[in-house]
Amino acid sequence: MIKSPRTSRFAAALAVTFLLGLTACGSVSSTSEAFSVNGTGYSQDDFNKLSTALTGAGQFTAINGKIKAADAVVVLRALIRYEAFLQFTKDNDVKILETDRAEVLKNATADEKFPAYPKPLQDVLINFNVELATLKKMAPPAIADIEKLYSDSPATAGVLCLSHILVKTEAEAKTVLADLKSGTTFANEAAKKSIEPGADKSGGSLANGNQPCQALEYLQTSFDKDFMIGAVAAKPGVPTGPVKSSFGYHIILSAPFADVKDSVATVVAENPGRTLLAGYMSTADIKVSSTYGVWNGATATIS
Repeated sequence: MIKSPRTSRFAAALAVTFLLGLTACGSVSSTSEAFSVNGTGYSQDDFNKLSTALTGAGQFTAINGKIKAADAVVVLRALIRYEAFLQFTKDNDVKILETDRAEVLKNATADEKFPAYPKPLQDVLINFNVELATLKKMAPPAIADIEKLYSDSPATAGVLCLSHILVKTEAEAKTVLADLKSGTTFANEAAKKSIEPGADKSGGSLANGNQPCQALEYLQTSFDKDFMIGAVAAKPGVPTGPVKSSFGYHIILSAPFADVKDSVATVVAENPGRTLLAGYMSTADIKVSSTYGVWNGATATIS
């Protein structure tokens, strides 16, 4: 059920940021806002100015004087992520260091093209790269804090530890649920009923090698979007479904923290900043203008 990650392109220092890239979906009601994060809006006028700067600098191609819809979505996702980053750092008392900003500015001005960029473009280039520098330096929180996040909703920790049982029909999925409620273990039911290749040996686990857990950010770009909606909604230890995807019907199990404590800690420690920000965004109240689509929190995408 894994799909190939999308490939993207972007120029200069924007590349890393724009390539990055819960079940709540939303669009803003005000036509004056391109998007909002937890009630903090980004004006449509500012987005139009940035879009003009981007196309004028050759970062994107304009069609009839406007940025293409698909490119607008790429820019919006990066801006949404930055606003969420600002709120995430404030809520978690993470310091944005002036030394990092100075280093980013120094590196930017060393690029001969940078001084010619319009100021709106210069500003976002600096901001996005300060975001990356800040997240890179973050240390993992105490395991008790990770446990609280995970126990409330695994996605908020930026980590999911999933197993699933895949069947062809909704009726079969309901039978699987009934079997699980009657006491059949998830692994045994997966071995008997799942049509996922190898389920007889894996017990339905979607482990990454010897790690039962994976970063939410990776799963969001690698798994079926409808599956992800169910996966993000799943509570630890409670079989969830039926969840319909392009592959069939799933019963999804998110592992209890006690069963995967070490793996959760390992995944968070690999990239604490990015992992925890992805988790923060999974429950943020994010809305976008209907001009561009609807925000899908489970996949962190606009569609």
